[in-house]
Amino acid sequence: MPHSEVILISDGPLPMDSPVRKIPFFFRARLIDMAKVSPKTSGEASVAIIELLGSSKPGMSALKSSWGSIAEIPVIGIIDKSDRREMTQAAALGEMDLVDREAPLALLLHQVKKYLKTDILKDLPKDTPERTAQAFSKANAFLETLCMSAVSDASIQIRAMEDSAKDALSAIDLEGLLAWMQAVESHHSPTYSHSLKVAGLAGAFARHLKWSEADCREMVAGGLVHDIGKMRIPLTILDKPGRLTDEERSLIAKHPVFGQEILKPRLEVPYEIKRMAIQHHEYLDGSGYPNHLKADRISQKVRVMTICDIFTALTEERAYKEPMPPRQAIAMMKNMGPKLDQDLLRQFSDMILDRVFAELSRPVSAAGGGAAA
Repeated sequence: MPHSEVILISDGPLPMDSPVRKIPFFFRARLIDMAKVSPKTSGEASVAIIELLGSSKPGMSALKSSWGSIAEIPVIGIIDKSDRREMTQAAALGEMDLVDREAPLALLLHQVKKYLKTDILKDLPKDTPERTAQAFSKANAFLETLCMSAVSDASIQIRAMEDSAKDALSAIDLEGLLAWMQAVESHHSPTYSHSLKVAGLAGAFARHLKWSEADCREMVAGGLVHDIGKMRIPLTILDKPGRLTDEERSLIAKHPVFGQEILKPRLEVPYEIKRMAIQHHEYLDGSGYPNHLKADRISQKVRVMTICDIFTALTEERAYKEPMPPRQAIAMMKNMGPKLDQDLLRQFSDMILDRVFAELSRPVSAAGGGAAA
């Protein structure tokens, strides 16, 4: 999910069956009416995608007259290659790559990524250990496939999830939690960065609690998957560089419900990982969401995930807030009293404050704004 913006061009609203409707879940994207394309509306976009389904003669005429406004950046046209009218319209506009409307979504995403040329490894701190860098790259690749699964009928790649969790846990064991947290802090997407941080924290905390190898890996996997519901929310809201409106915050608060909708039919996903995704905003006193569960219905692994998620949100930098120092974040969480498992929180505090991890109170420059907690 690169920083660069993609502009989506359509004659009026995007048709319901257009694959272009899914682009905003993967890239920062903005819709422009075909008749209003200009240097001002296209801005500094890196790629343009034109949906030709339903385009009218006046819309096409307006777009052709302003073609120079977008011709300097790569243009992708979405057409039905068996439709002579759309093929003729595309040819009349100018040079562009053509993608068939019925082609797999992955093909369109690959075409966009080819032009954006995002390399997450180039932004890593120069002293990032090799195993940590490799695990970071593999976990990021899994998150990209997870996003595809969340917005389409694609299968969740369980083997990739398990391999990513195994490699991340191994990197943290050998090269340290601090190296992992500093590496994933460099990610250009605040949403991906958050999941990667929670995954690392959850795995390290499970190790601290002396859980089994299988349970430690499951906690890392749970951290990677826990916000899968957010992948049904456009990036313009998730990574908004400023405070959210009430409507936007309400939409983001639905992500555990979206997660439940995505994961319920996925029999291949372990039950405890599903619970972490659906219940990580539940509180022991019943004041959480979405189902107001109380302590006896909230598992130990979910309680751990909740602690790691809240700590990460508090200590992350955002465009509208400074990162909270770890000691202050722990104090705030202790003040949450019966909402959190305070015995687990004490052990989490011991792990965090006894480590060099406290140095994260002086984080590397955050990768972007982002309003999603």
